[in-house]
Amino acid sequence: MSGRLERAASFFLAPAEAPGRPAAAPVPPAVRAVVLGAPRDVAPLAAAVALALQTPGLVALWHAQGAAAPGLSTRSAARLAARLSARDLPAVARGRLAWLVLPDDPEEAAVAVRRASPVVDGPLVTALAGARPPALEELVGEHDLAVVAADPDTPLARTALAGLTARGVEAMACPPLRRGLSRRAARDGLTAPRLRQLGIALTVERA
Repeated sequence: MSGRLERAASFFLAPAEAPGRPAAAPVPPAVRAVVLGAPRDVAPLAAAVALALQTPGLVALWHAQGAAAPGLSTRSAARLAARLSARDLPAVARGRLAWLVLPDDPEEAAVAVRRASPVVDGPLVTALAGARPPALEELVGEHDLAVVAADPDTPLARTALAGLTARGVEAMACPPLRRGLSRRAARDGLTAPRLRQLGIALTVERA
């Protein structure tokens, strides 16, 4: 992606972990993050990550269940969706976020994310569901942070984190959002649980 994202790598110096609390991973407001997991889980968690950071942000969905439909939104989210749509990236606004359903073709999906990135001043969170072809594996490595939608103590999460870390990708695991009001509010782009309560600790760096 852009040189700005390369410079953002310097933000990933986690402080010492306090007893009983996850270490905080400082991130820039315009972080590029990717959420990996099952089709039913990635969209709500991706929205929660974006909402925890500077809004409006963009959630880009690949093979995720329950694509967001246009709805009531903030003006800033609507403006972001309009800027993306003007560039042939058909985003919609809902709540405090813009949402973009990526093409099914992996290479086209990767191109769409790369084209969207310069348009988004806030966070861009890509949600990739299921098995990833090589074109999307390469895209994962271009993000500042990867979040695995799985309980951190499971073999699945440990294996995924080990693979990402071996590739030099900053990564953490988080249980998927449970069904209920908090999951629905995240999917509507309104609000989300405190990520620290979910096991994600992000500290937004300010200029």
